[in-house]
Amino acid sequence: MHFSFMGKQGGAHPDDKKSRTDKKPVTNASVPKIMVFPVSMHIGAPAKPIVEVGDKVKAGQIIAEEGGFVSAHVYSSVSGEVIAIEKRPTIGGEAESIIVKNDYEYTKAEPITEPGRSHEMTKDEILATVRKAGIVGMGGATFPTAVKLSPPPGMTIDTLIINGAECEPYSTSDHRAMLEHPDELIAGINLTRTLFPQLQRIYIGIEENKPDAIEALEKASAGYDDIFVRKLKSMYPQGSEKNLIKNLTGREVEPGGLPAGVKCVVANNSTIRSCYRACEFGEPLIERIVSVSGTPVKEPKNLLVKIGTPMDSLIDDCGGFSDVPGKVLGGGPMMGKTVSDLGVPIIKGTTAITVLTPDEADQGDRKDCIMCAECIHVCPVSLQPILISEAFERGNIEKAKELGAMDCIECGNCSFICPSKIPLLENIRSAKAAIKAKEGK
Repeated sequence: MHFSFMGKQGGAHPDDKKSRTDKKPVTNASVPKIMVFPVSMHIGAPAKPIVEVGDKVKAGQIIAEEGGFVSAHVYSSVSGEVIAIEKRPTIGGEAESIIVKNDYEYTKAEPITEPGRSHEMTKDEILATVRKAGIVGMGGATFPTAVKLSPPPGMTIDTLIINGAECEPYSTSDHRAMLEHPDELIAGINLTRTLFPQLQRIYIGIEENKPDAIEALEKASAGYDDIFVRKLKSMYPQGSEKNLIKNLTGREVEPGGLPAGVKCVVANNSTIRSCYRACEFGEPLIERIVSVSGTPVKEPKNLLVKIGTPMDSLIDDCGGFSDVPGKVLGGGPMMGKTVSDLGVPIIKGTTAITVLTPDEADQGDRKDCIMCAECIHVCPVSLQPILISEAFERGNIEKAKELGAMDCIECGNCSFICPSKIPLLENIRSAKAAIKAKEGK
């Protein structure tokens, strides 16, 4: 993939490619006739369908219940009829999905909690509402938010970090959310702070390439002496949890450790805003902002999208393609996954659809490693990607584990900077999957 890309210890500087959408206000996406709701939109156990074919559903009605502690409810974003429950392609592979035929009446279900009382909710009520709303990490990680906001017993949290870095090239969905809804983000922060009685400070980290968002959040937080908006260098992956913690607090999370181990909780800005809307308005997570961009896209846009909307509907909203696309990604070019079927749906963690030209998508021919060590230099968690990759290709899964494969945050820096075009990220992802399979996880 051809990007202007400069390496640096712990990160890199790809061309951010955000100029086609960063000034474009969010507009409503079209809503198609057929909506697809995978029961696996999150890290953890799949949700369990509680509707059957032929059932009528309302917008905001739960259609699949969480399948365990680390799981999340799934809601219909439209009213209509369940016409199938079957395997469908998704960004993460094939998954059981609930298919709803939209009746375009948008009959609403009852709110998940009584609206207008977020300011008087107890800690338990907040966490229960966030869990009930099916909220997961909306920056792409999709870890269930109620679990993240409930650190293990005995762990004190003194720092809350709001991730507004959005370092992935092309993506501007978080940027627009911060710029257009700063007061709701601050309201979400003030709701979340009540969960941590020992909290001393709150950081909102935003990359310096978003000066308007920085200004908007500084203005919205002006009345709070413990909320600090911090301008971060534009460097990929600035938005990774461990990078943010180190850059904002100086603390380092040990390999395999949790942010709570250094008294921090990190949450994406759109996630925290969704927590506020769930508690204040009784809204489950049924829509999100998605950037649609890339050279072949005629009219790149930031769209407010109902979850379950197939990608091709969003491409149509943007006028289709002006050139033949070489690759379509669910997400950005660094961490996004290639999509071969534009019928795959938008899910809770879909920040962007990125379309590349054939030249941009051309990885080039793989060559032997030239031992340049660039992959090691740019790894933000200080791994040795080439050694993990080689261990996996030799079938030595134990060695890959010993080398720290499970600590990889899958940022993609190593693959993009490798002059030999070795599929490092792909191999490390496969190594992690093999390790989990071997350990029965």
